[in-house]
This record gives sequence, C-alpha cells and structure tokens, in this order.
Amino acid sequence: MRKQHSPVIELSKEEKSKAAAKIKEYIKENFETDIGNLQAGIFLDFIIQHVGIYCYNKGVADSLTFMTEKTDDLYLLMKDEA
Repeated sequence: MRKQHSPVIELSKEEKSKAAAKIKEYIKENFETDIGNLQAGIFLDFIIQHVGIYCYNKGVADSLTFMTEKTDDLYLLMKDEA
C-alpha cells in the first residue's frame, strides 16, 4: 500500500525572498500600490497554502505523464524473439 504524502510546499529563505520581491513588483506595476516585505510575505504564504496545492498536483501529474510516456518507449527497445 502506498503511503500518502502531504504535499507541503516549502521554499528556502532565498526563494521566499525572491518570490516576495516578485509579488511586490507585480502589485506596484498593476495596482500602483507599494506593499512592504511583511505584506508580500504574508500574501506569499497565503498563495502557497491555498493555491500552491494546485500547482504542486499539476507538476506531479505532468511528471507522471512524462514518465509513463518514457516507460512506454522502453517497449520499442525490445528485440523480436527468434
């Protein structure tokens, strides 16, 4: 029986910092509003908690499709039996 893993998305401190900077930049450009690092970090945490699961699951599904296709390609390597 396969163990179910809880898909928790954890970012390194550097990744969180870069992502928060992107959020600040987006808010500034699209809403002409400045937000601080704290607000960007809180918003990032919200996105990770509530939206990240969909991105995570899509990545897993895409990986599974890719791996299945590559596994199917292995059959092409089989030799005809004499």
